[in-house]
Amino acid sequence: MSCLSWNCRGLGNGTTVKELHDLAKHFAPFVLCVLETQVHRAQVEGLKSTLGYDNAFVVSSSGRSGGLGIFWNNSIKMEIVPYSQYHIDDIITEAGGAQTSERFKTWNMLKHIKSSNALPWVYIGDFNEVLHQSEHEGVQERCFAQIQGFREMVDVCSLYDLGFEGRRWTFEKKGDRRKNLLPSVP
Repeated sequence: MSCLSWNCRGLGNGTTVKELHDLAKHFAPFVLCVLETQVHRAQVEGLKSTLGYDNAFVVSSSGRSGGLGIFWNNSIKMEIVPYSQYHIDDIITEAGGAQTSERFKTWNMLKHIKSSNALPWVYIGDFNEVLHQSEHEGVQERCFAQIQGFREMVDVCSLYDLGFEGRRWTFEKKGDRRKNLLPSVP
């Protein structure tokens, strides 16, 4: 599943709306989020069908400040849970499960976003990918091209692996015979 989140800094002018249409058409994300819409919810909801989405949930801006919107199609089940003028919390269920062969689309989207402006940026998310084969644990070996594509995106976007603290894995499959999934601590 792909998701695009864009701080559009206002959807009140035609140029920004056109750029949003171009992003939606070029990347065709399953979920499209817009931040800092700076317009009333009706104006953002009105973009739903022209962007090619079946559904929208929008939090109006407060004057010329804030505003959030999220668009998705019926292929995804989305349940909106608590929200405020600062956030939208939702639970997404996608039919068909993870499609690792489609991850290159996300990597290309991130490279495009990075190249489109020189502003500092932060990408926060669970990539569900590894930079090195040694980071993968499982029966099937990770595809080299898949790892290489992810590594290239990390390099092009000047992203850094911050590492982690705590458990190495957040879940364990039923029937897994490994007893110790935690790294050894001296």
